[in-house]
Amino acid sequence: MQMAAERLTDTVSGAEDAPASRRRWVPSRRTVATVAFLVAVLAAWQVYSLFVPPIQIPSPLRVASRFVTMWSDAGFLTYAGYTLWHVLFSVVLAFVLALVIALTCYFFPVLDVAVYGRLAPFMNSFPGIGWAFLALIWFGINSQAVIFSATAAMLPLALINIGAGLRELSREAIEMSVSFSRAPLRRVRLVILPMLFPYLFAALRLCFGVSFQIVVIVELLCGAKGLGSIINFARSRYWTDMIFAVAILILLVVFVVDRLVLARLQDRIGKVYNV
Repeated sequence: MQMAAERLTDTVSGAEDAPASRRRWVPSRRTVATVAFLVAVLAAWQVYSLFVPPIQIPSPLRVASRFVTMWSDAGFLTYAGYTLWHVLFSVVLAFVLALVIALTCYFFPVLDVAVYGRLAPFMNSFPGIGWAFLALIWFGINSQAVIFSATAAMLPLALINIGAGLRELSREAIEMSVSFSRAPLRRVRLVILPMLFPYLFAALRLCFGVSFQIVVIVELLCGAKGLGSIINFARSRYWTDMIFAVAILILLVVFVVDRLVLARLQDRIGKVYNV
């Protein structure tokens, strides 16, 4: 009798869960609104492209055809790889430098005014185009110029966010760590960095979000290998569909990595650290 009752309970619970599982496939209002908005934009784009030359606004089908064709070109893949390398290296370099500078100011508060009151505002207000031209003079047309310019442009963003995270740390936990160990590196590794991890991840996500904008512009100005030089090449030949295709590629990469990878990791980290 007990086994029969358990089976009956499982059957009833399964029947109750079945509609819930089917309901998960029903799109929400936000999803429907997003899809409708994208369809409306594509329709308006298609209609407008019928009244202007393709050299100004190519049709969505023309851009899609160019987007598919680019993936069969080995040269395009090589240049896309250069841009990805520039983005990853400059993001890591800016992040590490910002972390070192922020920790130095944390242990030596006398530097706060010099770094957060002078250096960070100066670098944040300095235009990325200025860094690009300076790098072109100092390093020439190469990857070093792109990485230097992108790192200099992203450094104040990471520095300000990491510094804000350090100021929000629990003073009680820091004082307790001092009573257990006087070694600064040990406190940083075992106490400060774990507490700072959500803020570090937020700064890393912010840097990645703006990295492609900076890197592509610097590649275009400096003439280094990358998607920026492809855009410049397409501009000189009035291949507007290629410019649109490269821009859509960058948008897709940033959206996929930010929303499907970094956002989910940040949510999981926020649950672990209660942030």
